[in-house]
This record gives sequence, structure tokens and C-alpha cells, in this order.
Amino acid sequence: MKFFINVGTDKRVIGYGSTRGNASDVEITVEDNHEFLKNPFIYKFTNGILVRDTEYQQEQLEQKNEIENKPTEIQILQEENTDLKLALAEMAEKMEIEKISMMLAVAELAENINGGV
Repeated sequence: MKFFINVGTDKRVIGYGSTRGNASDVEITVEDNHEFLKNPFIYKFTNGILVRDTEYQQEQLEQKNEIENKPTEIQILQEENTDLKLALAEMAEKMEIEKISMMLAVAELAENINGGV
């Protein structure tokens, strides 16, 4: 298959098409099953041949995986919400313990005032 590729200053393919887009496009021919057809942007055009840049391809895959595995804003908010709920529950428990301690202290004080019934 015949294609026209646009090559950047680093010799990386930055565009392609079945027709010439501008005067600097380079005409290439690839087999019908060539990997270029699946992902042309992992190739460089060096010395008149297409060369797959496997290091660049790996970087792109890692970036894609990082983006896909990054928690969404909703997930982050849900996690923060859960943390806040736990903190509030702990505070409520401490307040309840303090309330019970206070009630016991008041009862003991009242008993002492009334002469220890």
C-alpha cells in the first residue's frame, strides 16, 4: 500500500495519509499487514526506511496505563468522603465516652453532696 508520511525534526512520523498533504511529505510503500497501519506514530523514517521505535512505543504504553489506572475525580472524592465519615465516627465515639464519663462524675458528685445515699 502506498502512503505519504509527514516526518518531524526527530524523524518521527507525525502524520500520514493516502494522498500528499504537503510538499515535504514522503511517499512510502508498506505491506497490507504491516504494523505501521495499526500505529504509524511509533515509527521513525531514517535513511529512507521505516524503523519502529520500541522504546518510544513502551513509553507510550506506560503513559496510557498510567492514565487508565489513575483514580478518577469521583473515586478520589469517594475515598475522601469515606475518610471523613470514619473521622466523624471516631469523634462521635470520643464525645459519647466523654459524655458518659461526665454523667458518672455528676452522679458521683450528687451522691457526695447528698451525703452518700
